[in-house]
Amino acid sequence: MTFNDNRGNGPMAGSTVDVTINLTGRPDLRQVRAAMTEALLPGAEPDDRFGAVLLVVDELVGNAYRHARSPKWLRAGRTSENVLVEVNDGDAVAGAVRVVALRYGLRLVGQLSLDWGVRTDSRGKVVWALVPVKVFPAEL
Repeated sequence: MTFNDNRGNGPMAGSTVDVTINLTGRPDLRQVRAAMTEALLPGAEPDDRFGAVLLVVDELVGNAYRHARSPKWLRAGRTSENVLVEVNDGDAVAGAVRVVALRYGLRLVGQLSLDWGVRTDSRGKVVWALVPVKVFPAEL
């Protein structure tokens, strides 16, 4: 799998699916999950391979709703092996995210992801996670 020049910045190179969901009206998390499931698996029944992705979506969107004044968007780019999940919350403060990760739900994001991080730009903060697509529990 390849990324663009700035890991976690923008759509994933080679994505088979790219979806963006507007969070400015704070849609219900169930609606966000349903839209993400339909985008990742168009016309198919929900698939266990995406359970970790949906947990990461819940945590990142939930954090944006709880801690940011103006959540902006959720974006996901999928390849056959991974999903890059990004949430822009419109808040420019990124420093506290890693500290909070030691105690709360971002710890789960770290356990379910290959990598995750935070970046800021002129539009605010983006928290991203690269989640493998696999069946849980993993086969032994």
